[in-house]
Amino acid sequence: MFLEKAKNGNNQWYFYLFTIFVVFLAVQVASFPLAFYAILNTKGDLVSYAENLAIPQTNIALALTLFTFVVGVFALLFCIVKIHRKKWLDTLTGRKRFDVKRAIFGAIVWGILSLFLIFIQYGLGDNSHLQFQFNPGQFTGMVLVLIIFMPFQVGFEEWMFRGYLMQGSALLFQRKWAAVLVTGIIFGLLHGANPEVKQFGFWLTMPQYIIMGLTLGVITVLDDGLELAFGLHFANNFLSAITVTHKASALQTHALFLDTQPQVSPWDGVVMLVCGLIFIWICHQKYHFGNKLLKFS
Repeated sequence: MFLEKAKNGNNQWYFYLFTIFVVFLAVQVASFPLAFYAILNTKGDLVSYAENLAIPQTNIALALTLFTFVVGVFALLFCIVKIHRKKWLDTLTGRKRFDVKRAIFGAIVWGILSLFLIFIQYGLGDNSHLQFQFNPGQFTGMVLVLIIFMPFQVGFEEWMFRGYLMQGSALLFQRKWAAVLVTGIIFGLLHGANPEVKQFGFWLTMPQYIIMGLTLGVITVLDDGLELAFGLHFANNFLSAITVTHKASALQTHALFLDTQPQVSPWDGVVMLVCGLIFIWICHQKYHFGNKLLKFS
């Protein structure tokens, strides 16, 4: 069982604190090239960069942003293997191998749900503030960057939250629901630095992040591994990057469309919750989670 594998290796509390510190430091150091590139794009104006922390809308900036997660993955891998003395696969899945087919299925299901919502929002709603900005060269470059680097970004977040920290929380609280709740809330709150939160407000945006974190946590526990959560997360981020972007987006991309007047509604959290429940139900029909749906202790 996935969470039960948390008992293997060194699990002293100070090893967890040390790992979090090492991973955080590694990601910060890996962000230096991005900061240097951004400063160059402000013509060396350090004051302007410090005040705005603006990330240029270029594929180079996108690659440098996602590169920080590559370093994060290897830092986390080092700590899990060398500090905690765990098998790295044990922190990813309860199976003998990472089930790629499960990840693909999760990506397809969430991708269909996401495209349906995008169609409802822009196809049937007000799309007067939507600008088509397709540029073949920039778009192709962006897709290549996403294909190469986004698996690391999604993999890092899932491995850290639904793998490493969820197993640690399960050991600490001895309850699956507590591990899901704690990691889901932390996952949401750490997105508080995103520009979307600054523009649209904490109470409008944060429920969506937390609900997403809880959905990813629940599906991880029910399916005994990170595969479905990875697929969901990848489809969500990839489609967000290539379909519609706006100036407050965390990832500045050459998406197909630019929303010049993005809006956030309290109902967005409800929609996220409904989609999460639909996703879990569809995956249950496919993989038959059994009594874990009822015995979520």
